[in-house]
Amino acid sequence: MAQIYGNTGPEWGDQFVYEALSKLPDDLIIYPQPKLVYKRQTPRYPDYAIVYPKKGVIILEVKDWVEIIEYDRTTATIRRNDGFEATESSPVEQARAAAHLLENMLRADENLVKDRDKLPFPYAFAGILPHQPPDVIQELEKAWGEGIIFGKEDLQPEKLIKRLYEIPTPFNCRMFEHEVRIACATIKPENKRLDPLTGQFKGIIDRNQEKIAREPIARPEASERRKREATQPALDLQELAKVNIPAEVTELTTKLNVRLVRGFAGTGKTDVLILRAEFLHEQYPDSDILVTTFNDPVYEHRLLPELKHLQPKVDIIKFTSLCTPIYRKRYEWRTPQRAEGLVTKLVNENPLAKDFGAAFLADEFKWMKETERGKRNVYVLKIREGRGGPEGRTLGKAMKNSVFDLFEIYQGMLQKINAHDWEDIYEKTLECLRAGIEPEKKYDVILIDEAQHFAPTWVKIIKEFLKPGGTLFICDDPSQSVYRHYSWRQKGIDVVGRTRWLKIPYRNTRQIFEAAYALIDTDPMAQKLLSEDGEKSQPDLKNTALRDGPKPQVHRFSSAQDEQSFICQRVKYLIEKEGLRPEEVGVLHDKTYVLRNFRSVLPYGVQCFETKKQTGLEYRAIFIPEIEGMSERTVGLDWNEDQSRQRLKFYMTLARAREQVYISYRQKWPGLLDPIKPYVEWIQH
Repeated sequence: MAQIYGNTGPEWGDQFVYEALSKLPDDLIIYPQPKLVYKRQTPRYPDYAIVYPKKGVIILEVKDWVEIIEYDRTTATIRRNDGFEATESSPVEQARAAAHLLENMLRADENLVKDRDKLPFPYAFAGILPHQPPDVIQELEKAWGEGIIFGKEDLQPEKLIKRLYEIPTPFNCRMFEHEVRIACATIKPENKRLDPLTGQFKGIIDRNQEKIAREPIARPEASERRKREATQPALDLQELAKVNIPAEVTELTTKLNVRLVRGFAGTGKTDVLILRAEFLHEQYPDSDILVTTFNDPVYEHRLLPELKHLQPKVDIIKFTSLCTPIYRKRYEWRTPQRAEGLVTKLVNENPLAKDFGAAFLADEFKWMKETERGKRNVYVLKIREGRGGPEGRTLGKAMKNSVFDLFEIYQGMLQKINAHDWEDIYEKTLECLRAGIEPEKKYDVILIDEAQHFAPTWVKIIKEFLKPGGTLFICDDPSQSVYRHYSWRQKGIDVVGRTRWLKIPYRNTRQIFEAAYALIDTDPMAQKLLSEDGEKSQPDLKNTALRDGPKPQVHRFSSAQDEQSFICQRVKYLIEKEGLRPEEVGVLHDKTYVLRNFRSVLPYGVQCFETKKQTGLEYRAIFIPEIEGMSERTVGLDWNEDQSRQRLKFYMTLARAREQVYISYRQKWPGLLDPIKPYVEWIQH
C-alpha cells in the first residue's frame, strides 16, 4: 500500500479518492492537503501531492461535484446540494497553479538543479471528479486537456496507477532516492534536519524514518474494539478472560498502543521522535501529547528548542519534573542524596560491604528499588533477572541475605541524616499514584526519548500519566544501556511485533562507526540487548547514504604536558582553520578532574563533559584523553560484566563524533579496546 501521510477531507468524494490512493503501490509517497509556499506567491493547498519515483511529482485536485451545468477552459458552473449554482475554477486549473508553485519550490533547491536549467524529473498535475462517469470525463477532456482529468471509473487501483503514470509530461525519468527525499522535504519541510542553534541544514529524514514518524494512530473517537485491534491483541476481552494470562499483560495488550523505535547510535531516533510529535499535533490537534526524557542535554538542546512552538497542546517535560509535583503532594522535598557517596562511606566502615565493593552495592541498591524489591523475601526469593549480564555475577540466598543486611544499613544511614536518594523519589512517586493521587494532566500520547535509561518503576509512573487507550511511542538504543540493563519485558511492555529498527548511522562517518561498533560486535551483553525483540539486528554499514571521512586517530604521548599541549593546539586549529564552532568540539571523560584540567586551558565554549551525560548528543570532533583512566577495573563487579560495560561505554563515547575522533593515552593501552585497532590511525609522539 502507498505511504499516505495525513487525513482525508470531510466530503464523500475526497474520502473515496483517499481510499483509492491508499491502495496504490508502496513506492508512492502521498501527502494530503500540504501547504505549498514559495516566496511571496499566494500559498496553495492542493488536495494531494504525490512523489511517484517512476514518474516524478504529481499534484491532484479533487472536486466533489455531482452536477456540472456548463464549463469552459478554466471554470465550471455547478449546482450545489442546496440547489444554488456556483462558478469555480476547474480542478485541473487549480492543480496546474499548485504544480507550478511546487516547481518553483523544487528549483530553489540547488542540490536538485545544480548546473541544469530544469529539474531532473518532471512534475505533473490532474483533477479528479469522483462522481462523474466516463462520458462526462471524455467531454471535459476536450476543454481541460486529455489525460489530466479523472472520473469515477478511473479510481480502481490498477487503472488509477496507470492513469497517473500516463499523465502527459515533457519527458519520463525515474527518480533517484535522494531526489525522492528532496521532493518530500520540499513538500513537507519538517522532513529537513536543521541544527536547532544555527539553523544549518544537516540532512533529510529518510523513507523509513518518515514512515515510522507519520504512522497513524487510532482516532480518539474510535470504538473500544478498534482500539484493541490497533494494539495487536489476538483475542477480545471475553476470550482473554478464558485464558491464563497475567493481569498486567492483559492490561497492557487491551489498553496500550505501543510503538518501540530502536536504533544504533546516530541513526536519527530523536529526529524521528520530533517529527512524530509534530505529525501527531498536526493530525490530532485536540489530543494532549507529552514528550519526555531523563537525559538533560537532549531535553535542553533538542526536545525543548525544537518542540516548544507546539505548546501548550504538546508538553515537553523532563521525567524528574513529572515526578516531583506528585511526590510533593505527600512528602517534604529535600535534595536527593547520591547513592554512590553514602555507599562509599558504608564500604569504608563495614568489612562485609568492602568485600562486595562500592560500585556493585550502589548498583544493586538502585536496582532493588527500581524493581520494587525493597522487602527481604521478595529480594531473596526472586531471580535477579538482568543483573550481571549473560555471564555476570550471581548470588545465592545466603549472599542475597548479606546484601539485604547491607541494604537495611544503607537505608538506616539515609534515615539518620533525614535524607533520601533519587530512587526513593521515584518509588514514593509511584506509591502516591497508586494511592490515588492523580497527575494534574493526563495524555493521549506520550513520547519517550532515550528510553534505555528508564527503569521498571519509571515506566509504571509514565503509564499513570496516560489516558485510557493511550499511546506510547518509545525511542531507545539498547547498545547504549551502559547504566541500566532492563529488558522491555522487565519494564512491563510487550514490544514483540511492535518494534521498528533504524540501522543507518547518519551521524557518524563510516570510518568512525566501524571503529565504534567493533567494540560491541562480539560482546555478549551488547548482543543480548540488541536481540531482545526476537532477532539480532546489525547496522547497515554498506548504505550509500553514509559519509566517508578520516579514520579515528590514536595518539600516544610520553607526558601529560605533551598530551594536553597537542589537544589544545588541535582544538585551536579546528576552530580557527577548519571553521568549527567551539560548541561543536567535545572533550569527553569519566573523571571530573581530567575535564576540569582541560576546561581551564581550552577556548570558551568547548564542551567538556562526563561520558555518561552524552547519550543523544553529537559533536563534529571529539577528544578522549587519558583513556587508561577510563578503563580501570570496577571493584565488586564480575569481570565479564565490567568488560561489557566498559566496551559499551567506549562505543557510546566514540559514536558522539560526526567527523573526527582523537583518542590519546600515555601509559598502557587498554586491552579491551583492541577491537578498534584495525579501524584507527596510530600516531606515536
